[in-house]
Amino acid sequence: MADIQDNVIDMVYKMQRFSWVDYVVFVFMLAISAFVGVYWGFLKKQTTQSDYLLGGRNMQVLPVSMSLVASFISGITLLGSPTEVYMYGTQYSYIIIGIFLMSIFMTQVYLPVFHELKITSNYEPWYGLMSSK
Repeated sequence: MADIQDNVIDMVYKMQRFSWVDYVVFVFMLAISAFVGVYWGFLKKQTTQSDYLLGGRNMQVLPVSMSLVASFISGITLLGSPTEVYMYGTQYSYIIIGIFLMSIFMTQVYLPVFHELKITSNYEPWYGLMSSK
């Protein structure tokens, strides 16, 4: 029995430390991120604010949707959802129904209005309303 406990303690100790593979992956991802920033920041100069912030309003569907998914699903969601299901069962999966209905509403009602008015933020209509007074 003591042998099993020693193995578990040894495994826990090893899992709390980075190995050389972890460092290589970390440095590689950091270098790729830095390269993308330097490439688009210095080598591919954007001339206007619209080019910089909105991609000139001519981006394809895939990059925009991936960006939206990345901003919608946070690290807390990735860590918390499995814990929620483990603690309280699969009733947490009912949230998918709400997310599905919300996404239909957003794509069919909300976003076309934003696109037509060329609004990029929820606060722009309020800013225009408050600045006119």
